[in-house]
Amino acid sequence: MSGVRVRVPAKINLHLEVLGRRPDGFHELRTLFASIGLWDELEVRAADEGVLDLEVEPAGCVTGDEDNLVMLAARALWRELGREPGARMRLRKAIPVGAGLGGGSADAAAALVALDQLWRLRLERPALHRLAARLGSDVPFFLFGGLAWGVGRGDEVYPLPDRIRGVALVAMPGVSVSTRLVYESLDRQGGWHPHDPKVYSFIAGTAPAVPWRALRNDLQRYVVGTWPEVGLLLKELERCGGLRAAVTGSGSAVFALFADEEGAREALSRLTGGRRVFIAPVLPRSSARLEPQRF
Repeated sequence: MSGVRVRVPAKINLHLEVLGRRPDGFHELRTLFASIGLWDELEVRAADEGVLDLEVEPAGCVTGDEDNLVMLAARALWRELGREPGARMRLRKAIPVGAGLGGGSADAAAALVALDQLWRLRLERPALHRLAARLGSDVPFFLFGGLAWGVGRGDEVYPLPDRIRGVALVAMPGVSVSTRLVYESLDRQGGWHPHDPKVYSFIAGTAPAVPWRALRNDLQRYVVGTWPEVGLLLKELERCGGLRAAVTGSGSAVFALFADEEGAREALSRLTGGRRVFIAPVLPRSSARLEPQRF
């Protein structure tokens, strides 16, 4: 039986501003997304009408139940169509879970693209984007990939030219961070930061170089203040002398960006043991694009 396979990369947030709380309860964001070469893979095959089945590898890393974003994406397509074509799905996870690397959102985007192809729906990009935004704030980014500017909840995405290259060293501190608690801390303490014109000049394409020192993550101080393991790991990476070191999203993963793989591997050799660490290139859009392949 033929099926469809889609590979989807992780993301890091090179910059993340929180402008305040919105009337709908979400937060108004400005974020610079970048795809990196850590990949999940989703395979889907046709099944009987009304059948949705999800198997996850390695077993137990995430649930394959109804609340998995792959399942939610499939059911969102059902509602869009007004009918229930079936699918048996296998998700191979390599993107770390709960790390701020967008693994769940990436999988949801992969499901939309793969099932659109399997079921021969041929939905237009605006329809896929609308469904993606309903599934989660980061999901629309993965329909674009590469370097992109996210506004609103992060779900309004503007692709940018591939002006940032390099290799990311991504390290896991071994703790789980609650995104809800991070945002609650931010709301209690307030202190919204003003825009930095250097960042916006780069986004607009009028600045010739990346303003590395101006890039920031407004969630970072709340993360490292509550989970000291994250802060200690971040300090280790900062000492490695890369282009930028930061928490991605609300964590718990920390990354350092280097100009080349040699710099990333040199930094890796300086980290203390016991870390779960990945080296992954920053991907141009042509490499990060979701390309369904029949098999």
